[in-house]
Amino acid sequence: MAETITNSPILFALATGLLPTLFWLYFWLRIDRDRPEPFGLLFLCFIVGAASVFFATTLQKTVGGFFASDTTTRVAVFAGIEEVLKLLVFAFIAAKSDYNDEPLDPAIYLITVALGFAALENIFYVMQPSVHSSVTAGLLTGGFRFFGSTLLHTIASSFVGIFIALSPRGFRGLGAILGLGGAIFLHTAFNFFILKNDTASFLQIYGYLWVAAIISLLILEKLRRLPPQSTALKPV
Repeated sequence: MAETITNSPILFALATGLLPTLFWLYFWLRIDRDRPEPFGLLFLCFIVGAASVFFATTLQKTVGGFFASDTTTRVAVFAGIEEVLKLLVFAFIAAKSDYNDEPLDPAIYLITVALGFAALENIFYVMQPSVHSSVTAGLLTGGFRFFGSTLLHTIASSFVGIFIALSPRGFRGLGAILGLGGAIFLHTAFNFFILKNDTASFLQIYGYLWVAAIISLLILEKLRRLPPQSTALKPV
């Protein structure tokens, strides 16, 4: 079985890119174990989140030429495109759902969208010719993305969900925008440090990311203990 997977680029990419992402999804959904969200709605968020990769790639290719000489701006714009699309998926699919009725729910749905996005992105990275030609390279790419990029997408989206949950009911749209700004900043900083391509920057940003992950996890645990209340993005 293992030999079949490693000999098939598609199966290898699916195993290396998808399975670790599903592990993260299981981990974060466990926070909501007391009052879990419906599987169908979570599945839809995951699938549409994955599909948004195609829109992100198209938009990035379209605007990339305008910032060819300005790497910092291009990195920020690309990060912004991805974070805005993830928020839009949540807004159209789950934000106004009757199931989005607890403080923790926005973050759970946004994390699910983010992991769908990360899953397909990971698969594409592993399927690159320079990667899938070597099992070791594929495993290293999957491993780095498991501890880095996949977690980044999760934390950035959870940041938006936390801001929504902590905003007064009449200002949750504003909370979403503020959270989006923080998510774009985090995403941009991560990509900028990675582009430096040196060990010190690599370790530094990974350290910051894991600190952010721990803080997010603690806040989500606090939100889990709050009493149910409507958190849908609707005017009051």
